[in-house]
Amino acid sequence: MTSRSGLLIAIGIAGLTMGAAPSVRAQVQYGPQLNWASNNIGFGVGGRVEASLAKAIPSVQGLGVLGAFSVYFPSGGTAWGFDVGATYHFDIPTVKTIAPYVGAGLAVLHGIKRTGGGLNLFAGTNFSALGALTPFAELKLVLVRSTSAVVLTGGVLF
Repeated sequence: MTSRSGLLIAIGIAGLTMGAAPSVRAQVQYGPQLNWASNNIGFGVGGRVEASLAKAIPSVQGLGVLGAFSVYFPSGGTAWGFDVGATYHFDIPTVKTIAPYVGAGLAVLHGIKRTGGGLNLFAGTNFSALGALTPFAELKLVLVRSTSAVVLTGGVLF
């Protein structure tokens, strides 16, 4: 998969969610993100889609899914990463300004020399919505066969 095809997939998913019924749109958020990854991977830009599974699985209200694609710019070339995972959002009744979550999933990291698949573990928080925007911050550990990295991510969801 090239970075162009990954971008087209992200745009397609965003387009589909914009055309969805209002009740479904309220359960799906998407937006841009900025990343910094360790292990000489460096700065990256990308997008993500988050979806709540609360209506599909009412017995587990905090359950969701997350997918993200990012292009990185290490010295000597470009790299890209794609990951998808399950999330669990914690409800803290006394604190309404943050919504922390944890998750785990699958990752693919394509570097200058090789591509590797593996796992990711992450934790983050969504902040109180600013109008139609929901800022977020996340710390992720990516463990793939070819390398591993700690990734700091921040962005906004629509």
